[in-house]
Amino acid sequence: MKLTRQQQQAVSHMGSPALVTAGAGSGKTRTLTAKIAHLISSGLSPERILAITFTNKAADEMKNRLLTMTGIPEFKFPWVRTYHSACFRILSAHCRLLGFESPVQIYDTYHQRETYKSILRDMNLDKKLAPAIMAEISRAKNSGDPSAYFDAKPYVSYAPLTDVFYLYENALKEKNAVDFDNLLLLVRDLLKKNPDVRQKYRELFDYVLVDEYQDTNNIQEELTGLLSRGDNLFCVGDDWQAIYSFRGSNINHFLSFERRYDNARIFRLEQNFRSADEIVKLANHLIEYNAGKMEKTCFSDKTGGVVECHEFSDEREEAAWVAEKITVLRQAGVPYDNMAVLYRTKFTSLFFERGLREYHIPYHLLGDRGFFDRKEIMDINSYLLAAVFEKDDTAFERIVNTPRRGIGPKALANITKLRTGGMSVQDAARKAVAENLLPARTYKALKEVLTLLDDIRSMPPGQAIGTVIDRIDYLGYIKQYADTNSMDFTTRVENIEQLEFAASQKDSLLEYLEEAALIREDKEEEGEQGGGVNLSTIHSAKGLEFQVVFVAGCEENLFPHWKSVESPEDLQEERRLMYVAMTRAERFLYFTSTDFRKGQFTRRSRFLYEIENHMDEI
Repeated sequence: MKLTRQQQQAVSHMGSPALVTAGAGSGKTRTLTAKIAHLISSGLSPERILAITFTNKAADEMKNRLLTMTGIPEFKFPWVRTYHSACFRILSAHCRLLGFESPVQIYDTYHQRETYKSILRDMNLDKKLAPAIMAEISRAKNSGDPSAYFDAKPYVSYAPLTDVFYLYENALKEKNAVDFDNLLLLVRDLLKKNPDVRQKYRELFDYVLVDEYQDTNNIQEELTGLLSRGDNLFCVGDDWQAIYSFRGSNINHFLSFERRYDNARIFRLEQNFRSADEIVKLANHLIEYNAGKMEKTCFSDKTGGVVECHEFSDEREEAAWVAEKITVLRQAGVPYDNMAVLYRTKFTSLFFERGLREYHIPYHLLGDRGFFDRKEIMDINSYLLAAVFEKDDTAFERIVNTPRRGIGPKALANITKLRTGGMSVQDAARKAVAENLLPARTYKALKEVLTLLDDIRSMPPGQAIGTVIDRIDYLGYIKQYADTNSMDFTTRVENIEQLEFAASQKDSLLEYLEEAALIREDKEEEGEQGGGVNLSTIHSAKGLEFQVVFVAGCEENLFPHWKSVESPEDLQEERRLMYVAMTRAERFLYFTSTDFRKGQFTRRSRFLYEIENHMDEI
């Protein structure tokens, strides 16, 4: 394998801990696999090399590369794994030391949620709090110190987190089960409290390698230190691309590597093999505005990059320009699937989905559902569908107990039994209310639903959506469904606001619902055919590359996001996110912004000014 001088220096280094700070497109994975191949050629057994990746897909890809490079079959690399997978293997071997029997069950999300609900019922607390509590306890475990976390945040709503936590842990223990967060926490405790076990693995692993090191959280970093001897540690990553603090990752592990490990060596991979130098230089200039970073000077031997900034009146004009530009680029020979529209927040996708459809341009969404397939959008649209199409049983059954109002499966089944001839479920519900055939509570709840459907049927779409949201307190429901303090809740609210604005541009419910159905139909057809322009949040596009990238929605409070502008650390992460977006582009990079979005005045992103300040230098 041919390596650059910088890559070769990192690969051949032995005898002390090493950190490779790898710029975007600099061959990070190539260097990491070459390092493993070098270790094997130096006499190390592949079975004694621990290589940590962050996804199972990345682990499989690494094993495939190693097979190609070394000829050694994949099963000979038993410790090329994710943190969770490696910890489960260790836990399974020593489960009795932790009070478990073999085999230990791993609880999936459904089992976890149902366990939390059962605990909350026993505590006479609302089981609707389960998702938010589940998210907080997960964060507490990944912090590495749940007690300290609960001291700082003792409650979710009125539920005491410490009490729920211990009841949940006891429930898991009784079932001889763990959840994914326990895999890390329990193995950390196992290694700390059992020096003989810790020594066994330190002796087993001749070398410990960690990919995407900038994304490690506190407990993952602690595990890395427990499993390695220090001198046999090799970490690879890029602090300039650290964008997951909302998941608990801690960039300080990366930045403090030299201080924490004696005789540590830092290697810099600075040649970008992906992007044109014009793009690389601008990305360098942008990240210079960040204070907390490891210095490097990235460059590319490729030239001819195109970087442009464009401003539009609103999101409709923005999407139309992007669609026209894609058409021109396609005619010039760029395949659709080598182009991407990237944005900070999911709601931004709607007008691009609409605009590309109008221009008959195929597209698909990376790592996400289409706008109209998101839960909150489907919930609200189902109210509109049930109002307009009274025979739509699917829509009616979705909304009749969303949010929960006491019309559960049993009550719905009793209502359904009233159908005769070609009656729909909604017809049967109207019959049940008209003839007073239901218990008082169910009667009242069902009558309120039917009245709401009757009231919104003749309203303009924007007003109808607003009425639904207010009357059923949908935002209150989403607060309980999602984690109130997370970006998940914020994203859902932004989607709802986008929905209400987009619907307000249509004259009738029927016109609005027809467009929504057409966009969803297009997506189903394209899902079978594959290909098309990529629409994606920047987070979902990390690690990917495209010949053409449009970075859309470059406005203050959208990018950078409004939740990040008050904190210097959060703002620096937003800038790193822009760096990630820029370095997805190989040759063409376009930034777009609007004067108005969702009908409200906007200001250009500060990041555009920072980029434009250096455009004359490229």
